[in-house]
Amino acid sequence: MNIGQLRHRIEIQRLEKDPDNFDKEGFPIENYITIKKAWADVNDLYGKEYWNSKQTISENITVFHTRYYKNVDSDCFILFKGQRYEIIEPPDNVKYLNKELKIKAKLQVINNGN
Repeated sequence: MNIGQLRHRIEIQRLEKDPDNFDKEGFPIENYITIKKAWADVNDLYGKEYWNSKQTISENITVFHTRYYKNVDSDCFILFKGQRYEIIEPPDNVKYLNKELKIKAKLQVINNGN
């Protein structure tokens, strides 16, 4: 991994229930909690990988390369440039060296109630 390519700031988040706050129906309110701020190399899919993904899904797929963090899994989300991405596959621990993660994620539509 070339550290100089990690030029984009991302936040790795997890959706957690707040046991102290409840909505009108009595359910716990869920909030996105940032568990790690990291630098990443961000690319959209292209070439053969892009066309293979187009056969099954038509969403925007983005690949994030970042340093290895052990608690990142497919239950996490990535916040990048004000947009949230849902991790669609378990993150790839490249060559099992615990140095680099390759994360495939799709753009999630954020509805602000408008």
